[in-house]
Amino acid sequence: MSDTMTDSFLDGQGIPVDLREIETTLTTLWGPAAEQVGGPEREQPPPVTRIALANLVVEVLDGDCARLRGVLETVVTRFPCRAIVVRGSDDPGRRIGAEVSALCHLPAPGLPQVCSERIVLHAGPNAIDLVPGAVRPLLEAELPMVLWWTSDPRSHEELFRDLGDECARLVLDLPDPGAPPGALRLGLDPTVCPFSRDTAWFGLTRWRELIAQFFDPPCPLDLLGGIESVQIEVLSLDEDRTPRLAIWLAAWLAGQLGWRPHGQPSRGTYATGSSRRSHFGEIQAAFLGLQGTVTVEIVTRPAPADLSSLPRLMAVRITARGSRGVETLHLARPAPDSPAIRIEAETCDSGRLPRLVESPELDPAQRVAAALESSRIDPPFQNALPIALWLLEAAS
Repeated sequence: MSDTMTDSFLDGQGIPVDLREIETTLTTLWGPAAEQVGGPEREQPPPVTRIALANLVVEVLDGDCARLRGVLETVVTRFPCRAIVVRGSDDPGRRIGAEVSALCHLPAPGLPQVCSERIVLHAGPNAIDLVPGAVRPLLEAELPMVLWWTSDPRSHEELFRDLGDECARLVLDLPDPGAPPGALRLGLDPTVCPFSRDTAWFGLTRWRELIAQFFDPPCPLDLLGGIESVQIEVLSLDEDRTPRLAIWLAAWLAGQLGWRPHGQPSRGTYATGSSRRSHFGEIQAAFLGLQGTVTVEIVTRPAPADLSSLPRLMAVRITARGSRGVETLHLARPAPDSPAIRIEAETCDSGRLPRLVESPELDPAQRVAAALESSRIDPPFQNALPIALWLLEAAS
């Protein structure tokens, strides 16, 4: 194998290869330039270190390949792995094409590059059923298989179930908003994989921490059970559909506090002026809490055109009645593009001053990386899942 081809491989350029020759080609391309982590020590370390913590199978049959490419390259810098990307093609034949490349980054000046392998499998509409048989021989022995699914699983349900049945965890990465409830129900079905997560869930991490801190001592213990209302405001470029980001936040609160859905959620679209950009969507839902009915309201407002395509939580207001009377927690971003959250607690003893906490939104790569790095066992997610699906029916 020529040095030029090896250089192209290490630069991330795809090298076409016969499906049956992938392993042989990879061994040749790596050559003496790389060592496997855990291999014998050498007096002259090679310029490249190969690391694989897992087999990451990435489905992108119907998704945005250009967007995913950048996300994957960022993910492997935090979670080195053998990435097997399954892409759709227009090839009408019953065959699967393949190409290989390396994804490398420099962890620190003076250290060797750390590289992961990327294997791309191209499957046309008549070759989808051949994918599992092409993927299995490529899985590194003794490493877990993680399935990262990026399109509506109902479009290729047989393949989704086949790969999902063998994976150690499943990361569902669907558009937010815009994913139909049916796609979420199948994608997060525990009978397919009991360790599935929605990437939108990981956009809540910092908000969950800040809300939970409000109820730490010296907060009266009865305040949690006395929550009467929750208002959530979220920005989205598609204000007609409620983002899952906000729905997961409401579902997390309900699931953790044992609230039971009451009746059916209602959804409406309202206009507050003559301009289209003054419209907003709203979901209202009622729950039975420990001390009575809890009302939850999710308001979706139009995001500025220059904001990221990801939805952005803007504010949460929680009103509770405890032994000291009515108390309110208000978290809000000062501006749509602000990385900070302002926290105000209106308590009966007035002992808490407002504070500002830096809390930038997690981008798509950070959310996927968090899904890969987190524990497979996540009771708060499992508690929230049925409530989120219930709310999503109203949001669709």
